[in-house]
Order: sequence, then C-alpha cells, then structure tokens
Amino acid sequence: MNKPNRVIRSSEVYSTSEYGFSQGIVAYSPRTIYLSGIVAWDKNRRLREPDDFEMQTIQIFENLKLLLRSENATLNDVLRLEVFIVGIDSEKLKTYSKIAGENFSSGHKPASTVIGVERLARKELMIEIQVTASAP
Repeated sequence: MNKPNRVIRSSEVYSTSEYGFSQGIVAYSPRTIYLSGIVAWDKNRRLREPDDFEMQTIQIFENLKLLLRSENATLNDVLRLEVFIVGIDSEKLKTYSKIAGENFSSGHKPASTVIGVERLARKELMIEIQVTASAP
C-alpha cells in the first residue's frame, strides 16, 4: 500500500494554509494525472453564466471532480493547481479562495499558483484551472 501524499511544511517559511493551499506536496503514489486547463463549459461546451465569475469557478470544480472521478481519483488526490484568472482583483481572488476552500474542505490543501492574465483562449472565459494529481 502506498503512503498518502504529504504536505511540505516548514516553521521557517511563511504559512499559506489560511489561503487554501500548501507550499508543496510530496507524492508517494506511482500514478500521476495531468489535467489540461479546465474551464466552465458544460458537456455541450456552453457557459451557463458567461458573465458570472463565481458560477464559472463553481462549474470548473464540478468538471474537475468529474474528470478525477473518471480515473478513480478525488480532489484529495490533487497535488497542484495552476489557476489563471482574467482581470484578477481582490474580489475575484476572494471568491476563488472561498470556492476552493469549500471544495478542499477535508483539510487537504494542494500546492497552488494563481496567475492574473489578460485573457484566455475564448473571450467569455474568466478562469481556467490546470491540475496535477497522484492516485493509486
């Protein structure tokens, strides 16, 4: 049986756990899952709320859960998130952090980077998330 993934912590480096992510993760599992940038489209490639950042973020987490489940993995297996937010500001960052915290409510906090961008591949997209996960 594989060891569970472990969060990297050091009392000599600032903490990020209150922001919903860890500085790093040690993975012991031999199977790695790489998800491309996932957006808020439904399965028919439609945005339910094209001008609503919160709803796009919620839909992305639903899409992430579905994709991970297709590989017998969950959000608890996520090692790293790379988050791209169009026109990032404190309100969008607060909204993203709230939704991420709700989705990682078990205490698991993957390593994470949030990057503000000018735009994504389609003008109606406000946020995109890439994921690296490790699962048995």
